Amino acid sequence: MQLTKDKNFYKTIIKISIPITLQNLITVSVNMADTVMLGKLGEIQLSASSIGGHLFFMLIILMFGLGGGASVMSAQYYGKKDINSIHSILNVTYKIAIILSIIFFLISILLPKEFMQLFTNDKYVINQGIKYIRIVSISYIFYSLTISTNSVLRAVKNVKAPMVINSMSLLINITFNYILIFGRFGIRPLGIQGAAIATVISRCSEFLLVIIYMIFFEKKIKYKINLIKNNNKDIRNKFIRVTTPIFFNELFWTIGSSTISIIVARMGTKVVAANSINNIVYQFALLFIQGLSSASSVIIGNTIGKGLYKKVKEYANTIAILSLICGIIAAIVVYVIRIFIVDIYNVSIQTKLIAKDIMIATSIGIFFRSLGSTIMMGILRGAGDNKFVFKYEMIFMWCVAIPLGFIGVFYFKFSIPIVFLLLKSDEILKGIAAYIRVKKGNWINNVTLGDR
Repeated sequence: MQLTKDKNFYKTIIKISIPITLQNLITVSVNMADTVMLGKLGEIQLSASSIGGHLFFMLIILMFGLGGGASVMSAQYYGKKDINSIHSILNVTYKIAIILSIIFFLISILLPKEFMQLFTNDKYVINQGIKYIRIVSISYIFYSLTISTNSVLRAVKNVKAPMVINSMSLLINITFNYILIFGRFGIRPLGIQGAAIATVISRCSEFLLVIIYMIFFEKKIKYKINLIKNNNKDIRNKFIRVTTPIFFNELFWTIGSSTISIIVARMGTKVVAANSINNIVYQFALLFIQGLSSASSVIIGNTIGKGLYKKVKEYANTIAILSLICGIIAAIVVYVIRIFIVDIYNVSIQTKLIAKDIMIATSIGIFFRSLGSTIMMGILRGAGDNKFVFKYEMIFMWCVAIPLGFIGVFYFKFSIPIVFLLLKSDEILKGIAAYIRVKKGNWINNVTLGDR
């Protein structure tokens, strides 16, 4: 594999990836602030918010799957300069997003206790988690529509507006977290309920800002909100065909991730709290990797839409090399900062030691995550090779990582770092499989072919 000499490629990758990376940085920073604030209340509240927030996390992942399909199609149609088709894609995406949000909202209102009991038997954690889930569920529909819109905006290389809007909403989140969790400016302390209310306020604010932007300021696609018109049946059918493997990929990945969380939760409240700290570090280390992955999907999709298939393979080779470099850097960062990061949290010494151990496994897994994520979620999804991604994501998670993690915890009683390494074994295998797939070169699928 060789690096491309196309200077425009590097300019585009920086132009797209840097704003996305900054947006992710702000998100992770606020998440870290959330865990630190709740951590000051104790490990029960920290664990409750971690488990209670998992339902929201499941919805977000499904929305990323839906938005991923919308992004793949929009990127290719944008390369083809077909704006009307992008309008139809947005219509379909919004309708499905609303339906999914209502389903998750009903689960939050009717079955919060049953959901919490999947992860823990600790009645104190369950009671706190129920409070959190019921309040946060108010924001589901608003954030789902925000994710759908941002996915399409990124596909047409409009990344600055989502970054600015996201930054504003997350600053609102951290401000209200501080006020409501601890009780400031005459407001009584609300604890975990305050964190949930802050999330609702920030997500609703973000949705409002996105709507204002789309109506008054967006110039590339000029979408007018109308879920009745612009219903192109051909686009709808293509959307279903392209998005179905991505959506089910995220659905089963989410179920798998929840299963892994159940395995982790059965190791005890301290492990759950330690893993919450680890997840923040993990997200920090993934920042540029995620930015590179998102940029890769857009560039590959736009280039396919233009019909420049030789360029597509050239760009893919370069992206694969960049992902290897990012993986090495991320692995070193996780391993080094694990020594210092745990001291920020007000948790027990045992929890801190567990968190450090977990991060050792994370530092190994993240190298392969960089390769797998950038190639599978960036190159292959952008190229419409969604069936391959779906197949191997499911095989490695459900047939390797989850069984090994389960056996390691419940039968062999392996140490915590070994268990977490087993739970991340799918990332190692995905990275290798994705690299081989790109080397073979038979993965380009132009979803716009056949359009008039």
